[in-house]
Amino acid sequence: MPAKSKLDNIINIINDDKVSLKMYFITRHLKNGINKTAKMIDRFTFQANSIDTSSELNDFFIKTAKKQLEKAKSTDGYHLEEYSVITDDLNNKLYTYALNNALSFSDVITNQLLPGKTKTIDSLKSVKNNLWAYCLKLEGNSNTAFLFRKSSSGKIATDEAQTKLEKISSFFDLNDAELKITANETISFDDKLDCIYFNNEFLILRKAAFEQIVGLEEEFIQSAKDVISIIKDADLVVGIEQIENNLNTSRSLLKTLSSIGKKGNHTGFDKNELDKMKNVLKRFEGIELKTNPEGKLILENPNDAAYFIKLLNDYYKQGVITGKFYGTNSGQPIQAKP
Repeated sequence: MPAKSKLDNIINIINDDKVSLKMYFITRHLKNGINKTAKMIDRFTFQANSIDTSSELNDFFIKTAKKQLEKAKSTDGYHLEEYSVITDDLNNKLYTYALNNALSFSDVITNQLLPGKTKTIDSLKSVKNNLWAYCLKLEGNSNTAFLFRKSSSGKIATDEAQTKLEKISSFFDLNDAELKITANETISFDDKLDCIYFNNEFLILRKAAFEQIVGLEEEFIQSAKDVISIIKDADLVVGIEQIENNLNTSRSLLKTLSSIGKKGNHTGFDKNELDKMKNVLKRFEGIELKTNPEGKLILENPNDAAYFIKLLNDYYKQGVITGKFYGTNSGQPIQAKP
């Protein structure tokens, strides 16, 4: 089904005269018995917390959701693409992602939101410390959709001191044009959506935010470490720490290594592949890969590491029609039809 048709399904729900909206705050919690610094994926559980909202706020969410979906539909060349870790940096794509790939986050939908088994809260204090995202459940035209937006505890202000310099919440009183302090609990919203769950799949409007919401960042870290571990086992690289030391600071490196892991490019790394890498880099960059007398690759600095990661990810590609060569980290393996 084309991307615009999928968005039309959600817009049809919004356009129902009897459309209803229910709001949930999604909180994230470390699983029992798991240390905060544990090196593993799926460390967290998620909890959906329902809260009553006014008709004015419901109207705001419904109108802004429709506006954003209509804006996406109006994008030239808007098309559907299955989610992958690294893709071409274009804004005309609606990504899809299967629910069963969403680690612990899938529990929020299958066991909480869909059956209506959620906690009810009456104060923002209940979710302040663990707020992760918020969800809007839309029901109309006999269909249900869940709209998600990444959020955080920083969006909430209560009457409790949050730091030594207590944060102050305020509002602008239009009656006397004066900015005043409010003692009420407040949370800020915007007019954006990150992803939608409908008909057993996620529709992704903002890729980076979606990755955070469902916990893919944790998966990236583990996948990257698995790739490095296999490269170490090959015993053909000296200075692998040039890559390891940047895992916590470079999200692009993390995602590239994760992409390498998903494609399995690292599993065949041997002396033969290293020789191919030397030839490719010399051909396209005019640079010699550094090796020691034993024939092992030497990574002396971040530049060496960057070239090695490019080579491992098949960065240099050739078009089958024109025969032209391209440099890109995106792309998924495909099989030619017989």
